[in-house]
Amino acid sequence: MGSFAKDLFGVSTDWSQALVQDFFLSVNHHWLEVFHVDGFRYDCVPNYWDGATGTGYSALAYATYQLVKGRLAANDPAYERFRRADGQLNLIQCAEQLEDVEGVLRSTYSSSTWQNRTLGAARQAAVGAPGALTALGFALAADGLPTEITYNGNDMIAKAPLQYTETYDHARFICQYGLGEADGSELLREGDRRQWFKVQPYLIGTLLARGVPLLWQGQELMENYWLPEQGRGRVALLRPMRWQYFYDDIGRATLKLVRRLLRVRRSRAELRAGEVYFFNDPQRYQNRGLLLFARWQGTSYTLVALNMSDREQWAPFWFPIGGTYTEQLHGSGDPSLNLTGITSLQETLLPVPANYGRVWSIG
Repeated sequence: MGSFAKDLFGVSTDWSQALVQDFFLSVNHHWLEVFHVDGFRYDCVPNYWDGATGTGYSALAYATYQLVKGRLAANDPAYERFRRADGQLNLIQCAEQLEDVEGVLRSTYSSSTWQNRTLGAARQAAVGAPGALTALGFALAADGLPTEITYNGNDMIAKAPLQYTETYDHARFICQYGLGEADGSELLREGDRRQWFKVQPYLIGTLLARGVPLLWQGQELMENYWLPEQGRGRVALLRPMRWQYFYDDIGRATLKLVRRLLRVRRSRAELRAGEVYFFNDPQRYQNRGLLLFARWQGTSYTLVALNMSDREQWAPFWFPIGGTYTEQLHGSGDPSLNLTGITSLQETLLPVPANYGRVWSIG
């Protein structure tokens, strides 16, 4: 034990000691070898972050990667799960490095990192803060973050941030739309689940954005605990998962949407690994409560249109590819939602329902 970089939650571990470096690499090796994990999520990286060439986090991520790489080179069958079709590694190394999101992705062997840009922008957009929808659009597109980097000439690592609007560190997103009575204690306040429908466009956006979608436990059932941003009330009060929400109308409706979105993401390659473009046009979109972004890969193209307002909106759009676009959320049951006879680069008015979204795909 001992100070190293920061002591955010008590005394840290001194990563300048060779014993510490070897211990944590040995722990990683044990979890890979015995428990067959697919990778690691590293907590509170600022406590052992000393830059790209330091002895802390970056050295551990590098050593863990080289360990797996070496086992694959030795044709160890226990590590075949990490071999990608292109010969590169599929090892998850996710950093919780909120202080330097871009730096940890670019300069280390991390494959992912937490980032609060999406969460923060969504919370601001929910209360109508100026410019928040624009910030959210850029966050959903992971603007400015790398998609892949090659190190030392041959170690190519795909990069993807986590995308989320809820984590264990913050109140549930539904709390942005009002809280109930304190019921004797401020810590017992809860979000108004009757406003559940307002959360829908944010779920659509985060689950179809560029990056790795994260659902915090119970989010798919509209769990509604409030959480203070500071103090012992964040960690000292038990907030168990309320499985009864699985059976009420609000929980079932939210879960149905989440399952549908996961199926759409799984069925469309461009939603998992394709390019992304946020249509930053406040006059046409954001100022009216709309947010549009596109995902594409090869000839497959998907437009995601979100409506955070309380009324149906008609969004003008110019599709780059002509043909028939299938609406992914409900088009199979209601063909009238599909777009036929689309001419490329010709203006089309798209109906987007209130507090919801549409997802149109071709190819």
